[in-house]
Amino acid sequence: MRTTIPNHEGWTDASPEAVGFDSDSLRRLDDHYADLIEKGTIQAAGYLISRKGKVIAHRSLGMLGPDEGSAELEPASIRKVYSITKAFTALAIHQLIDRGLLMLTQQVSSIIPEFDTDKHRAITVFHLLTHTSGLRGDPGFFMEPYSLPWFEWAVRELNKKGQDIGWIKAILSGPLQDMPDKEWIYCTSGYAVLGEIIAKVTGKPYEQYIAEEILQPLGMSNTFFQVPEPLRDNVCVTNEWEREQIYNPREEDSGAPPKSGNGLYSNLEDLWKLGQMMLDGGSGNGNRIISRRAVELQTTNHLNGVAYNGWGSSYNDYKYGLGWSLEHFDICSKGTFSHEGYGHCGLYVDPAEELVFAFFVPSPKGYTNESVVTPRAIVWSGLL
Repeated sequence: MRTTIPNHEGWTDASPEAVGFDSDSLRRLDDHYADLIEKGTIQAAGYLISRKGKVIAHRSLGMLGPDEGSAELEPASIRKVYSITKAFTALAIHQLIDRGLLMLTQQVSSIIPEFDTDKHRAITVFHLLTHTSGLRGDPGFFMEPYSLPWFEWAVRELNKKGQDIGWIKAILSGPLQDMPDKEWIYCTSGYAVLGEIIAKVTGKPYEQYIAEEILQPLGMSNTFFQVPEPLRDNVCVTNEWEREQIYNPREEDSGAPPKSGNGLYSNLEDLWKLGQMMLDGGSGNGNRIISRRAVELQTTNHLNGVAYNGWGSSYNDYKYGLGWSLEHFDICSKGTFSHEGYGHCGLYVDPAEELVFAFFVPSPKGYTNESVVTPRAIVWSGLL
């Protein structure tokens, strides 16, 4: 006999049918997530769906933590969103372009002197945004059986041994994995470099710039690089390592890399605010964040004949925007853009249907198609 998993309701401001959405699809989505929780595929699920600017579903089910007796995940619960941080970094870069402080085709070496070498001088801001710089990809991207460690870990270990080479030189150490413009290689370290560019151009730490220029103007009051102590018990975790990051955050020295590739915590409502701002042409909460043209540039393809050979897939002509994914092999409308994060979470925006879908599916087992891909099809099937 199936166990009933409590479903928590957050705030909404319209019924599904009022904006052309079939409420039966929400029941199917809840049943699907509940089934995955019962099977142990995911620990919990939370999602927010809006259409035509109206929130029609804001729900959660499952547990906040992995321990027996854990509190339940609530619609307002916070989760580390990992690589969705990159979307914020891309927004900040385009703000600087809008303001005439940076160029998309600008060589990184003009800002960061470590790039002023024969091997790295050709790398531009564009290459870092589109993961086509040729810099070493994330551990596991090539499904290699024995991955190198993350660059942050390597730098800390070298520093312990008195070899203070700095994190930028650590990223640039060794050969390029390909020449710029040739191959899409998912590169979180490249986004750390973008964070450093933001800091150098603005004269502010990356984290401060993001808070002042994006989070505060959008009213994203539950998005942080370090969760305030009063809110820590409302953060979803799947293991002890994630819990340790919240309750005992590492003291970062002045030479640490910016958290611009995977450092933010957020909740569903705040992710929706980001997606709705993009859907509304760059404005949200009464403030313009980036120009309409910047939104258009970020969410259209900029690659031609670029190879992709990662995470078990291979393509000869991969498509990617300026910080946003564009390839969705299902029933999403053409023009849908998104970003996902380890953990697992995602933000999808469909301009043709005026739809925003934000979700958390925390799991100790990692990525599964059943928890990330299938729900997307269920959501889009509800469009009337």
